[in-house]
Amino acid sequence: MAVGSRVSLSQRPQPLLAHTSHSANEATSSGEFPHRLCSRLLLRSVAARAARLGRGFYWPILTGASATAVLAAVIKKVRLTPLLYLLLCGLCWLGYRASHGSTPFPVPEALHGRVVFDAVGILVGIGLGSRLLTLFAGSEGLVSLRMQTELFLAHGIQATLVPTVSFQNANFEVYGKSIPSTEMGGDLIDVIESNGGLLAYVADVSGHGLAAGQLMGMLKTAMRLAVQFRQSPVALLESTDRVLPGLKKPDMYATLALLQFDGSAEVEYALAGHVPILHYRDRSRDTAELSMDQFPLGLIPGGCYASKRITYSPRDLFLMLTDGISEVPNDRDEDFGLARLAQLLTQYAAQPLPHICELILKEVGQHGAQQDDQTLLLVRVRRTGAPADARLS
Repeated sequence: MAVGSRVSLSQRPQPLLAHTSHSANEATSSGEFPHRLCSRLLLRSVAARAARLGRGFYWPILTGASATAVLAAVIKKVRLTPLLYLLLCGLCWLGYRASHGSTPFPVPEALHGRVVFDAVGILVGIGLGSRLLTLFAGSEGLVSLRMQTELFLAHGIQATLVPTVSFQNANFEVYGKSIPSTEMGGDLIDVIESNGGLLAYVADVSGHGLAAGQLMGMLKTAMRLAVQFRQSPVALLESTDRVLPGLKKPDMYATLALLQFDGSAEVEYALAGHVPILHYRDRSRDTAELSMDQFPLGLIPGGCYASKRITYSPRDLFLMLTDGISEVPNDRDEDFGLARLAQLLTQYAAQPLPHICELILKEVGQHGAQQDDQTLLLVRVRRTGAPADARLS
């Protein structure tokens, strides 16, 4: 038969099983031992399978790896040099030699067609997977990365602006803590000692996230600047109310409650749309509410504010908080309420301030789940008189 002629159906290579049986007959006729015969047949079978798999999967694997390398180079903005192309061409040549250079074993046409079909399917799957990965990285991946970055920045802002407050001097002991409901809450606590006096306040900025964090930072800066200029609580609230509208969104505002001790036997307090201050009086062993009906800061430009003064004595205790504690609902939709807080403050007034804070938060947690930022600031009077040098811890 001529070399270029077509092979007839009767002359086509028989399946691998027939080839193996022929080899077995030859080995038996030559007197080969059975265990050697088995080893020889096993090696031929493994080699034939490896050749078939090499033809079917080498090119899809090479194509997928090359596409991944090119995509990574594009993402990393690496300049593709001719050396990379030469490397890919060399791998393709080696693949061709490995898959077509060796003597092929007889492979049934059905198996050959199945391998080709699988190879084409793998190529199509790799192409679609690469395209979907690129689309995800360009859309959803960027959104997820942006959210993670915002949460990371918000957590850093929260830790910087609202740390746990622990302050004491010869006349006062202060402890405050804020637990945000998200990575970036809207509650703010601060204690400022200046000009022989002490100012403590709690603020609640509407909203959460980076916008609330930015407004918290501006509010804290405005408060500290006002104290440095020796402004009274009323002037402090009015100046802050004038500054905030130009620094925030129209629907944002801040509520605030403050106490200012000036060294006398009276403390001045003011509230701007905030939860009442609780005052435990050691002489009468009871707790009173200090409340005022005034607008929040930044809500209505040009608002007018007022303050009040009350007397206090040693061992008195003041509690400033946000509505995230007093308005926690239970299963029957009943708020925790200021009355329960007043009872707890009266019962545990002699305890250390961190212990009182933890007891209150524990009782609130048992009443209902946290739904908003929860903030407490406790101020205990040690003695009346001008404050001495402070000791921060």
